[in-house]
Amino acid sequence: MRNKFLKEIIDQTSKDTEIFIDKYSDIVLRINQILKEKNISQKDLATSMGKSPSELSKWLSGNHNLTLRSIAKIEAELGESIIEIPLKCFTSNFKEEWEQTIVSFVIEKKIKAEKNTNRKNWDESRKIKFA
Repeated sequence: MRNKFLKEIIDQTSKDTEIFIDKYSDIVLRINQILKEKNISQKDLATSMGKSPSELSKWLSGNHNLTLRSIAKIEAELGESIIEIPLKCFTSNFKEEWEQTIVSFVIEKKIKAEKNTNRKNWDESRKIKFA
């Protein structure tokens, strides 16, 4: 009876959900592997990241959707790569596209930084200064 029920659930699961579950579990397994190798507890990692142990526990139990930003924070804290994207082929066409993408990211980042600087300067100029 139970096997039949599980088979029905599996059969009704969409492909994107299957892929999500596989990727999520791979990420959590990788994080736990690094923690074990470095003899770091989840609590220690949470503390070093300025997070509560319960929040990190949610991330690693599947009760919270990991974002690319949170994965990057974990990677930075652990000093290890969690996700690696293989490059299949590096042709001249791909190289040009890649370079254009990188240039676009750099330009966007500079524009955002400039806007933030200008915004801070503008905010500072509007403050009333009391003598």
